[in-house]
Amino acid sequence: MLKILFSPIRQRAGTRWLAGSALIAAFLCAAVAAADSLPTDCDTARDRAKSKYGAVRHYFDMFNQCVTRANGDTSQCEAALNDQQAALGDFIFAQRVAQDVCGREGLSGDMVQSAQSVRE
Repeated sequence: MLKILFSPIRQRAGTRWLAGSALIAAFLCAAVAAADSLPTDCDTARDRAKSKYGAVRHYFDMFNQCVTRANGDTSQCEAALNDQQAALGDFIFAQRVAQDVCGREGLSGDMVQSAQSVRE
């Protein structure tokens, strides 16, 4: 008689345990998947170098526009030239950092990678 009374309670407890286990397993799988999608230090360093390269392109264009408008009198483009040189220095430093960081991870620090190295 007691088995009949407590049977539904045991079944519900077993179902709760199974649901709890499934929930924990789902969280663990999600955590592993999220960790795989986090950028590595190498990816972050490469992204910084790409950003600095974008700044070099911008200041290079600004300097060229200044020289074009100056009609040969480049003395008024000194600030644009200084900005371009500063951006170039920042890019060179960021590229070297990327190469160092990626080298520690056994990867290439180059911003542009061949298709073969991306597949590996």
